[in-house]
Amino acid sequence: MGLTAASREQLERFKPAILGASELQISQSIASNERTDFRDVALGLACEGSYSSFYAPFDWENDHADIVIVGVTPGKQQAVDALLSLRRSLSIGHSDERAAEIAKNGASFKGGMRSLGARLMDHFGLHKLFGLKSTEELFGNQSHRAHYTSALRYPVLKNYGNYSGDRRLLARPLLQKLVDNYLLPELSKRSNAWILPFGPTAASAVEHVVKIGALSENKVLSGILHPGGQQWNRYNVQLELCDHATAASVPGGPEVLRVSGELKSKITEALAFKNRAEVAPA
Repeated sequence: MGLTAASREQLERFKPAILGASELQISQSIASNERTDFRDVALGLACEGSYSSFYAPFDWENDHADIVIVGVTPGKQQAVDALLSLRRSLSIGHSDERAAEIAKNGASFKGGMRSLGARLMDHFGLHKLFGLKSTEELFGNQSHRAHYTSALRYPVLKNYGNYSGDRRLLARPLLQKLVDNYLLPELSKRSNAWILPFGPTAASAVEHVVKIGALSENKVLSGILHPGGQQWNRYNVQLELCDHATAASVPGGPEVLRVSGELKSKITEALAFKNRAEVAPA
């Protein structure tokens, strides 16, 4: 578990700027919808047209995880939470490794995303496949089994606002580079884990890794909506809280029905295989 050599070097590079800034400066700079010297210069990683990325401590990796949850990219609030956590941990004497672990685990899929994400996962029976009472445990007492990551490891902004993802992610050289440099090696090291992308953007990035040959499609559980909380009509479709006719009339509803059906079938097969393995004689 921990930071790779490259991640340690990157943290060392940005640590003086993070420790030298006040908590207010960090919060205000990251939240700004305009270019700022702290976020876009001191912590800046790259930019391309209207897209830019900056450093926040989402590097720590759980090497023992058997479940990988993949989002799109950390948002501004997650970045603030991670940076402030890192700053506080370093200020009281934690090692870089420990500070990075605390920052990553505390800020990843924070707040309502965890409860909604768990509700969606449980609806499909993933808690049964993973041997849990509820998948919400993956953000609590079973967090040691989970590795949290994103298609784009570091926060990406579009015109200095949060980038929520789209199907053209891999058509943009900057964004594909982030996928290839970070997500690809992360997933290839965890080829025996279940890979669970939230939403179509994360799914497209994971599919890219599969096509390269670094990951088996059999371990990918695509189809669950991203639990960002901004598309309740689609969540109602996925949670089967409306009839089929209503679901089909929702924008994007037919696609949600399609991917939900495929995911149900895949989980049913995986559960059947698991049950056969558990009852097989030694």
